[in-house]
Amino acid sequence: MALSIYLTISILILHFTYHLRKPLSFLENGIIFMVVAIITRQCLTLLALEWGLYRMTEDSWLFICLLLCRDLLTPLMTIIFINFYVRAVAWGSKMTAFFIALGVLLALHKLAVDFDLITYIKWNFFYTTLLNAGFLLSGIAVFKIISIFKPMENVDNESL
Repeated sequence: MALSIYLTISILILHFTYHLRKPLSFLENGIIFMVVAIITRQCLTLLALEWGLYRMTEDSWLFICLLLCRDLLTPLMTIIFINFYVRAVAWGSKMTAFFIALGVLLALHKLAVDFDLITYIKWNFFYTTLLNAGFLLSGIAVFKIISIFKPMENVDNESL
């Protein structure tokens, strides 16, 4: 049940990301995706395996769902957020995009807890909120670093 739900969510978010009008180029989106995926992978591995703050599932089929959430869905939601963040003019629109992306990430994590993909040991939902907000803010930081080295150019039909 969990695998089919996570596959469906993954396909929907992939389609949404593909059809989204992205102001960033394919290279910029790729760099942000890779950096956020590396940060996500390292943080969650450290929290679960090294520090023992929560326990990941041992079931191989359920672990695929955890991998989808960690390696695909979190970086894709960050890409969606960054592209909406760049297009937004007012701070209210930027904050709305941030809270919607954070809500989706928290909903995905709540699903992981409900399907027993993750079991809390010394962890709670507030820490998860801070961690996911950190992932989104790290995406903004990577975007700012990229924009320092390459000025924004409005090139249509460059990004996929």
